[in-house]
Amino acid sequence: MSEVEDIVRLRDRDRYLSCLFAPDDKRPHLLALYAFNAEILKVRDTVSEPALGMIRLQWWRDTIEGIYAGNPVPGYAVAEALARAITEGNLPKQALIDLVTAHEFDLFHDRMPGLTELEAYMGEAYSRLIMMAAMILDRDAAGKASECAGLAGVAQGLALVMGDPAHRDPFLPESMTVAEAVGHAENRLAQAMTLRPELPKSVLPAFLPVSLTGLYLKRIAKQPDVPLSVSPLRRQIEMWWTAKRWG
Repeated sequence: MSEVEDIVRLRDRDRYLSCLFAPDDKRPHLLALYAFNAEILKVRDTVSEPALGMIRLQWWRDTIEGIYAGNPVPGYAVAEALARAITEGNLPKQALIDLVTAHEFDLFHDRMPGLTELEAYMGEAYSRLIMMAAMILDRDAAGKASECAGLAGVAQGLALVMGDPAHRDPFLPESMTVAEAVGHAENRLAQAMTLRPELPKSVLPAFLPVSLTGLYLKRIAKQPDVPLSVSPLRRQIEMWWTAKRWG
């Protein structure tokens, strides 16, 4: 097992499982994208102060800029794999930069100003990740997935953030409760799922992690103050059934 695959398997089990349903030649590039995302998410939990986190995020921005400029890639497995994924999916530089920048918010304790800003964060941090995964799977068909990816990413991001009581408070605008955030996520998920039948089959593995969002939201609604926890086996079965239903 490669270092990149191991990062995703250990830190992002849902997306790791979804890669098992992707074509063999696309899987390494999806894993590279997801490992990059895991590295960005990890910054918050591995720095003692925001300034150090900003330095690490800037390193990734500089690395991405360098890849697009044709500079030598730093000798780090995730960066090297990401460079290959960028080529495979013809990924837009700005989407990767925006994903990194969105997670600067994670480093501070400032409260999200409102729902508009919350959705913008989820769009940059989660929806764009889905969209880039779709581009890796089928660059030509990915354009048909943009609206569904936008809605699905908001729902998925809200579920993951609301399921983490230790860190969710800054994400809740002053006027929004956890129950309201969960309700908003459920609405966005329902809207995304109405568009799901229109998605090209080739990009469906990019959306498989979202198939667990409904389950997560139900758990959070029942126990909002308990960290979200669903057994790996339950998640694997749920995703397998979804993949079978979606065809």
